[in-house]
Amino acid sequence: MPDATPTPPAAGAPDDRLAIAIQSLYLSRGMSLSDPATAAAYEVAVDAVARIIVDGTLKAGKLGADEHRRLRAYLDAAALVPTHLTGSHGL
Repeated sequence: MPDATPTPPAAGAPDDRLAIAIQSLYLSRGMSLSDPATAAAYEVAVDAVARIIVDGTLKAGKLGADEHRRLRAYLDAAALVPTHLTGSHGL
């Protein structure tokens, strides 16, 4: 039976849907990831989730290597959303 888990995004390549979804959350609160201060705070939050929660859960033996790889791929892509928004995509 094929794996039903979606393939994580490639490193360095958040897709437009992810960028739009995350930016929409910020816009609904009167903020934008195109603002440098907001983008910096967002990057710290994503890094904290990746390192403290996801990596810590792996180290504690509560998460398997495959699940960790998938979660980190998603978080790594999410971390690039501010750059994606202000880069050539211009979302």
